Amino acid sequence: MKALSRFATRHRWWVIIGWIAAIALIQVLSSSAGGARYKDDLKMPGTDSQAAADLLAKAHLAQQSNPTGTLVLHARTGTLASEPDGFIQRADKAVCGVKDAHIATITTPWGQVACTPADGKSDAAPRPDLISRDKKTAIVEVAYNEAKPADTTPKVVYDHLKTLRSHTLQIEFTGDSFDSVDAPTPVVSPQVLGFLAAFVILALVFRTFGATLLPMISAAAALGSGLGLIALLTRVMPVTDFTSALAELMVIGVGIDYALFIVTRHRRNLLKGMSVEESITAALSTAGRAVLFAGITVCIAVLGLCALGAGFLYGVAVGTAIAVSLTMLASLTLLPAMLSLLGRRALPRSQREELPSDKRVKLLLCVIPPLCVLFWALYLLQWALRPVTARLAARRATSTHPLLWTRWAALVQRRSVIAGVLAAVILTVLALPFFSMRIGHPDQSNTPASSTSRKGYELIQEAYGQGYNSNLQLVVAGPRAIDKTYLNTVTDTLTTVPNVNKSSITALPISKDIALVAFKSISSPQDAKTVDLVDHLRDTALKPLHPDGNTKIYVYGETAMFADFSASLSSKMIYFILAVVGLSFLLLMVAFRSVVVALTAATMNLLAAGASFGAIVAVFQWGWLSEPLGLGAGGPIEAFLPVLFFAILFGLSMDYQVFLVSRIHEEWVRSRNSHRAVTVGLSETGGIITAAGLIMILVFSGFLLGNGLTIKLLGLGLALAVFLDAFIVRPMLVPALMQWLGNANWWYPAWLDKITPHVTIEAHEEPESPVPADALGLRPVPDKVSEL
Repeated sequence: MKALSRFATRHRWWVIIGWIAAIALIQVLSSSAGGARYKDDLKMPGTDSQAAADLLAKAHLAQQSNPTGTLVLHARTGTLASEPDGFIQRADKAVCGVKDAHIATITTPWGQVACTPADGKSDAAPRPDLISRDKKTAIVEVAYNEAKPADTTPKVVYDHLKTLRSHTLQIEFTGDSFDSVDAPTPVVSPQVLGFLAAFVILALVFRTFGATLLPMISAAAALGSGLGLIALLTRVMPVTDFTSALAELMVIGVGIDYALFIVTRHRRNLLKGMSVEESITAALSTAGRAVLFAGITVCIAVLGLCALGAGFLYGVAVGTAIAVSLTMLASLTLLPAMLSLLGRRALPRSQREELPSDKRVKLLLCVIPPLCVLFWALYLLQWALRPVTARLAARRATSTHPLLWTRWAALVQRRSVIAGVLAAVILTVLALPFFSMRIGHPDQSNTPASSTSRKGYELIQEAYGQGYNSNLQLVVAGPRAIDKTYLNTVTDTLTTVPNVNKSSITALPISKDIALVAFKSISSPQDAKTVDLVDHLRDTALKPLHPDGNTKIYVYGETAMFADFSASLSSKMIYFILAVVGLSFLLLMVAFRSVVVALTAATMNLLAAGASFGAIVAVFQWGWLSEPLGLGAGGPIEAFLPVLFFAILFGLSMDYQVFLVSRIHEEWVRSRNSHRAVTVGLSETGGIITAAGLIMILVFSGFLLGNGLTIKLLGLGLALAVFLDAFIVRPMLVPALMQWLGNANWWYPAWLDKITPHVTIEAHEEPESPVPADALGLRPVPDKVSEL
C-alpha cells in the first residue's frame, strides 16, 4: 500500500490523466462494438425443460412457442363478435410503416396484419378462438420480426397502437415485452438521485467542497469505466439486462462509501499534524487496506454465484465483480491522487491554515462549468454562515461533554445485555417471514395496479380463466411420437389429470420423431398448484406412457422452465451459503487473528441477511405496502434473487464489520484492553459508518424509481439491509457481544497461529500517539466527523 500511495501522490497528474484516458478508451471500444447486447442464458443442463428445449431447437421451433406481446381488447359497449371500427386497417396504418416497431405480424380474431411483406396483405384465416365466450374481450397477438427486439421497440409499438383506443374500445398491453411501457418517467433518474443524496450527506460530514466532491468523482470514474466494460462483456458471454442497473447501484453506493472511509482517515491524520503525503500514505495503509479487504470479500461472494451452475447468473456475477473491482481501484489510485492535489483543503476552513494552493484548486474547479457554479454557490453559502459555524466550532472545542458516539459506546457497554437482546429480538422478528418464502416467477399480476400490463392480464383472467397464460407443453420424442394412437393415449391421459384445462389440449406432430401437445392449467402460472401439476405429470401421470424408454415425454413451457430453474438453484443454495460464509470466516479469522471475532461476524451477518429477506418476503410476497411503493400485488420471489441478494448483502455486511472491527483490533493491539478497544473503535467509526449507511440507503432506495421488479426488489432489500446493519447490528449488537466476551474476543489457538498466514488489515503506519486518559469519557478523537 505504501508504494501504491506514494506513486499516486507523487505522480498524481499521470494517474488522473491515465484514468481519463482509460475511461475514454473503454467508452470508444464499447461504442464501436455497437453498445451492450444483453441476453438471458436460462440453460439448465440435466433438466426436463432443457431436454425439451434442445429438441425444439433441433426442430427449429425454439422461438415459436409464445407470441412476443399481447394486446387485450375489451368492449365498453356492445360486443367484439365482429371487427370493431376497422381495427385491422387502422392497426396496419398505425404501426406497419414504422421502421422502429419491427412488427412481423399482428394476429387478430378477424384476420391478420402482415407487416413484413411489402404488400402488407393479410394471409391468415380468422381466429375466433381469441374471442372470449361473452364476446366482450378479444386477444391480439403481436410478433416481432427480430429474435430479440431493441429495448425501445415495445415502447414504440405501444405509443402507436394505443392511438386505436376509443370511448367504446379499451386496449391494454400485456406480456413480458410490455411490462414497463407506460411506466412514468421519473423527474430525476435513480443514478442522479443517488449522487445528489450522497452529496448532501458528504457535505454535512466534511463541511468542505473539495472533500465532498472527491468521493463522488471516484465513484463516477468507476461507474463510467465499469459500464463500458460490462457492455464489452455482453459481446463475449450472455449477460442479463439488469446487470448494468445492478452495477450502477453497487458502484454508486459502495464507491462513495469506500472513498468516504479513506477521506475520513486522511482528515484525521492531517489533524494529527502529518504532511499531506504522509497522511495519504497512512490512510491507505489503514483504511485503504480495509477497503481492499472489503472489496475482495464482495467480489468473492458475488463470484461464488458461478458455482451454482446457472448460466443466467454468470454474467451478473462477472459484471458486478468487475464494477466493484474498478471501484476499489479508483479508491486506491485516483482518490489519493486527487487528495494530493487538494492538499489541506480536505479540511474545513476552521481546521486548516491558508495555503498557496487554494487559488489553484479554485481555478481547477472552475475549468468545469457545472462544478464552477456549484463551487461558488457553496462558497458563498459558507461565507454567509461563517459566523454561525465559527461559534459552533468554538463551542465544540471548549465543551466538556463527551461526543455522541463516545456516549453511545459507553451506554451500550453499560447496558450490553439490554442492547444485545433488543437488537437480536428485532432481527429475529424481522427474519420470521423468511421461512414462508415461496420461490416462483412473478408475472404481470405483480405489476402496479395502474399499469397497462396489469390491466390487460386481469382482463384475460376474467374473460378466459386464471390459467389462460400458463402455456404448458408436452414434448414427445421417439419412434412413437407421430403415432396417432399413442398421441391419443397421451391426450386422454391429460384429460384425467386434475388442474388441466381439458378444452385447451392440442396435439401437433412436428417431425418424424417429435410431437408437441399444448395445454393450459386451470390455475394461474404463478400459483403453487400449477407447479404441483408439473411435478405430478413428471413423477406420476406420464410415467406409464414410456415404460420402455424409447419414447420419452418431457413437460415444457414457461411454468415448467421456472420450476426447474427454482429446483436447480434451491438444491445448491445451502452449499453456496456455506461456501460464502465459510470463506469469509477464514478471511476474517486470519486477518484479525481471532476465531471468536470471525465466528460472531459470520453469525450476525447471517442473522442480518435473514432479517432483510424476511422484510422482502413481507413486502414483495405478502404484499405489505407493495402497492403504495409502486411494486404491484404480492407474489412469489424469483428463484435467483435469494442467492444474488445474499451474495451482495453478505459482501456489504462484511464491509461494515471490517471497518468497525479493524479499528477495534488496532486499539486492542495497542492497549490490550478489550473494553477500551470497543469504546474507541465505536467512537471513531460509529459516525462514519452511520453516514456511509445513510448514503447507501438513499442510493439503493432511489432505484425504486427505476423499471423492473428485479432491480426494485434489490434496491429496497439492500436499503433495508443496510439500515439494519448500520443502525442495529454494528452500533448495538456487535459492541454488546464484544463487551460480553471481553478478552475472549481475541482467542486464537497457538497451533492455528503457526499454520495460518499473517495477513493484517491495519498496517499501523501512524506514529504511536497514546490516547489521552480522558478519551473514554470525553473526546476520543479530534476529528469532528465522530460527532455525527
